Amino acid sequence: MRQSLLNLKKIPISDVAQLRQANVGNAKAFAEQLMSEAKAVGLNMKDYLVMKLDVSAAPADQAAKFSDGKGGLLNGYHAALRELDLPLRNDYENGVTLQAASNTFQTFPGTRILFPQVVDDTVNWAYRQTNFERLEGLVGNSRTIDGTEVLSMVVDDAATDYQFSARLTEKGQVPIHSVTASEKTVKIYKFGLGWEFTYEFERRASVDLIVPFATRSKMQIERSKVWEATGVLINGDGAYGAAPEVNQSDYDVSLGIVSVPGKISYKHLVKWLVERAKAGTPVDTVVGDFDAYLQWLFLFAIPTSNNTETDAQTMARTGFQIGGVPILSGTVNFVLSSAVPANKLIGITKAITLEELVENGSKIEESEHSIRNQKVTFVSTENSGFKLTFGDTRSVFDFGN
Repeated sequence: MRQSLLNLKKIPISDVAQLRQANVGNAKAFAEQLMSEAKAVGLNMKDYLVMKLDVSAAPADQAAKFSDGKGGLLNGYHAALRELDLPLRNDYENGVTLQAASNTFQTFPGTRILFPQVVDDTVNWAYRQTNFERLEGLVGNSRTIDGTEVLSMVVDDAATDYQFSARLTEKGQVPIHSVTASEKTVKIYKFGLGWEFTYEFERRASVDLIVPFATRSKMQIERSKVWEATGVLINGDGAYGAAPEVNQSDYDVSLGIVSVPGKISYKHLVKWLVERAKAGTPVDTVVGDFDAYLQWLFLFAIPTSNNTETDAQTMARTGFQIGGVPILSGTVNFVLSSAVPANKLIGITKAITLEELVENGSKIEESEHSIRNQKVTFVSTENSGFKLTFGDTRSVFDFGN
């Protein structure tokens, strides 16, 4: 049974020095004690140390050591890194290198409970390459859950139920929508990849050598989560069904234009966006594969050169950002997902469509694996799932028909 965070007793920052004690058995025992308590309260190691360690209790002569450089103190996690000599980046002016972290991990096995967090934070500092498929463009909200969560749905979730004015007459009744719990739970998936390094590599390994491998893992995990989120947008989550589809050719008669299958028609696309806005669920995010993105660029992002300025100057002058196009005084952003079927676009109202649920404490397993395995092993995992907030804020535009 999960314990309450209210029962978490703080310890002074100096206690983490036990992870570096000469007695390897005692160091590992203390590390496993910390991991056991973190798992019991449902926190990953980083969040656990933030709450567990009392940095303010450090002796006055160590105030400078744990200063955040802004007049305050480091949080428990970052103070532990400093206490254990586990830097996250190279600081050559002060003689600090990532090799120091590597030496700490190799010499003191107890400190390996922080190995996944140190590598992950080092990647976030060092990694600057664009990841084209990113989850943040799809989800309107991401929150942490302690365990299983049931799917919820709006009972009277019909288009006509939202066609009312927010202006109320005197003593008028406030419209109330019912939100009920489904019998089904949110499906939680485990996303993760790992790297196991040989003994010869271990002898020469440092944290910065592992960064490219960890970066590759983060990219692949992010892409997998985008694929899963895309599947929920298209097929539903169990409480809400599949997204409705419209064919591009459905607008041929009203527009008086015969569309070409497989090619996005600007007028047909705008007609679809306007129809969604009229229904009260305006599209601010369009999701498509790489081929659809190429067509999107040709429609909106490639300006026509004139005699006075270059294409680059035109784009700079208008402030245009690739992927976003102004529609109805708003902006429709394009999000890449290679999981979207060919010749289709998914239109959503991002803020009220998809929610990511991350299982609390799911990454503690990585720390356990690091301290108990004799080889240098880096594992990055996360348990998360997706649920729909409303069922009518999605629409699929099929420009192949």
